[in-house]
Amino acid sequence: MTIGIGILGCGAVSRMHMKAYLQLAGLCEVRAVYDIDSRQAERLARWEGASAGVCASWEDLLARDDIHAISVCTPPDLHRGPVIEALRAGKHVLCEKPLAPSLDDCDAMIAAARENGRLLGVAMQTRFNRDYERMKRVLDSGALGPLRFAQLNATCWRGEHYYEAPWRGTWERQSGGVAINQALHALDVFVWLLGEVESVQADMETVQQGIEVEDVAMAMLRFRGGLPALFGCSVNAVRSEIRMDISGYTKAVSYPLGYHALLVRDGASVAPDVAAARELERIGNGSEQAGNQEPGDVHIRLMNDFLRAIAEKREPAMNGAQGRRVVEVITAIYKSASTGERVQLPIDTADPWYTTAGILEHVRRAR
Repeated sequence: MTIGIGILGCGAVSRMHMKAYLQLAGLCEVRAVYDIDSRQAERLARWEGASAGVCASWEDLLARDDIHAISVCTPPDLHRGPVIEALRAGKHVLCEKPLAPSLDDCDAMIAAARENGRLLGVAMQTRFNRDYERMKRVLDSGALGPLRFAQLNATCWRGEHYYEAPWRGTWERQSGGVAINQALHALDVFVWLLGEVESVQADMETVQQGIEVEDVAMAMLRFRGGLPALFGCSVNAVRSEIRMDISGYTKAVSYPLGYHALLVRDGASVAPDVAAARELERIGNGSEQAGNQEPGDVHIRLMNDFLRAIAEKREPAMNGAQGRRVVEVITAIYKSASTGERVQLPIDTADPWYTTAGILEHVRRAR
């Protein structure tokens, strides 16, 4: 069966969804789109050779029997309502990142998927980067030994023009700044690689004028088992990059992908251990075929998994629970940066920071 796709929200990010769906024409067909801006909807419906219909309303999109799944590509504050409505209408949903501004919203959407027997996926495609998958194999193998240190830096540049969109730069609409928008993908991978976060000590700042969300955030994360890890992110860096280092005593993996090992001599001097580094590389490559070494388009890999999950009646790799996990870490970052205190996870349902309203009331905004 060809899976019929509908797209809600036809801004820039929706084009990534459309492009991937068009590349997966054997599995699906984008049949209709909707946006409150009909001109945007018309452009997306014909983008890159697409031939989708344009619905006059959100209700019309939900009512179509030939649509089995919907990509929700609205701003973060407009995820909860449409996602739950789509699930109740019997549609599977792939929701753009972040899944929601708060854990309360995430849990409501996850519950709606369960109650209605539908799948909830999250468009967090970075996990499908083959190099991160290689790092995951090494870590899961235990080849690094007990971990001693980890670090993630995620930097990019967003000028004043980026915040011209009226929903950006505000807590009410964008749900935060660099941590929950630009750095979320890398932080999700970091947590996926290292496991559960136990506590967070963080700070954040707003350097750019005219916005109230953070454009710099830094945190000390403590993972289960005591592993300390540093996390820093900013949209004020001229050089955009993601750098990740995860170290055991004498062996490490890094991103951009690298395998590292030291040979300790006489308990003090060290030299590169080429053989050990090659063994880490062998583990990272696993059983990959020679023709499967290219990174591949992560959006296509994400959506291919989502579509096949529908066909195979299984959970997608990036499901609601996975999308929720990084939202909890980011919520802890915002809480710690606002209160000046170390925050323990998990965040309880009675905590004011569990709800969107509580976050908006207590979060530290730019001066």
